[in-house]
Amino acid sequence: MKKIASLLLSALLLVNFVSAQNYKRIFYRDQVIENNDVKIMIIDAVSTAAGVKFKVRIFNKTNDYIIYKPSESIFKIGGKGYNPNEKWLIIRPNDDDSQVIDLKGQNYMFPENFNFIMEGMYKFSTEVKGVTAADFKLPASKNDFKAGGFDVKLEKNKKVTARTDASFTVKYVGDKIGVFEPNKVSMKMTDGKEYLNYHSNKKPMIFAKGEEKNVPLAWKDIPSTSGDMQKDEITIMWKDGFKEITPDKMLPLTVNVIFDEETTKLKNK
Repeated sequence: MKKIASLLLSALLLVNFVSAQNYKRIFYRDQVIENNDVKIMIIDAVSTAAGVKFKVRIFNKTNDYIIYKPSESIFKIGGKGYNPNEKWLIIRPNDDDSQVIDLKGQNYMFPENFNFIMEGMYKFSTEVKGVTAADFKLPASKNDFKAGGFDVKLEKNKKVTARTDASFTVKYVGDKIGVFEPNKVSMKMTDGKEYLNYHSNKKPMIFAKGEEKNVPLAWKDIPSTSGDMQKDEITIMWKDGFKEITPDKMLPLTVNVIFDEETTKLKNK
């Protein structure tokens, strides 16, 4: 019986292999799967001699951030598992975003269904306490400092009476998720009054380990009763602007990607 079963399986694989040779492209149906946290769409899935790829769109149904790490996901094709290698996707609360998943290789052209296991989804809230960051004075006596897992460096600044601009590079070198929130940062004048960063309406910046970004800060239209920004020393107060967060791993979802025989035949004519 085992020998017969083995022969039948070999014959089936041979049929699939032969069928695949008749197609330059193999197409699959769009799929949707969801739970309380996310809705996931697999769109425009196609397999060619170069590999198999599709677009995954993730709808975040929560008030948290969601990170998707494609390299942790698994293609289950022909009884074997394969991992893609794509950059992280960050989906803001109650928003959606997409990523093309491209599994390169010449051995995935099977005219049959396959599973895509959505491992690698994490969620986190930014409503946590920030790491300690020392106040930063302008003019600066030192251009760089550390705040938890962040390396911060002043690249340039300009102080005139009516406006102050400061541009920093921020690199996250920690082992969690780095977050910088522009709306937490303020400037203190010599009279002790504080004023919010002019860019405080910008969204939080999310950092993977090793990622570096430019952070612009600005203040303008400060009342003259608080001092002269060009002449006076001013203090940037980071408060809870820098945060390190450990995200919670979400349960995986398995998407059954279904072979579209009709479309495949039509588009291979």
